[in-house]
Amino acid sequence: MRVLGIDCGTECTGYGVVELRKDHSLTCVVSGAIRLSVRLPLANRLRTIFDTLQAILRQYEPNDVAIEDVFYAVNVKSALKLGQVRGVAMLAASSAELPVFEYSPLSIKSAVAGYGKADKYQVQHMVTELLKLPSIPEPPDAADALAIAICHLHTSATLARQRAAGS
Repeated sequence: MRVLGIDCGTECTGYGVVELRKDHSLTCVVSGAIRLSVRLPLANRLRTIFDTLQAILRQYEPNDVAIEDVFYAVNVKSALKLGQVRGVAMLAASSAELPVFEYSPLSIKSAVAGYGKADKYQVQHMVTELLKLPSIPEPPDAADALAIAICHLHTSATLARQRAAGS
């Protein structure tokens, strides 16, 4: 199973494709970030995110897409812009006829670091360990996207085991 994790942002949107192999090991297929100039109009930034995500979806052919769920922000304007980026990410996935799964920051941190209040460094370190990477993925948005993908793979595997035990 292959999952594209997306860490949405208006200046930098991280992405990471993680594969769960038949031997149950996790491997990083690709990770990176879509860096956007704040000088560009928001509509242009959204188009760049959409186009880039579509290209990633075509190239790496994930089975599922996972994104971070909405969190509560102090700045309403920032929260609205983030919502627009999330919408574009969901549209890119649905245009490729892929299901989209949303996870709270608490769920992502718990799945990756074993602790829902883990700090950014702990999550980055665990992503590096779980994927057996030579160094922490850069930028941090890419590490976050990988964490989101890992969270989905762990959650899916747990649900599959529960379904198998129930039948």
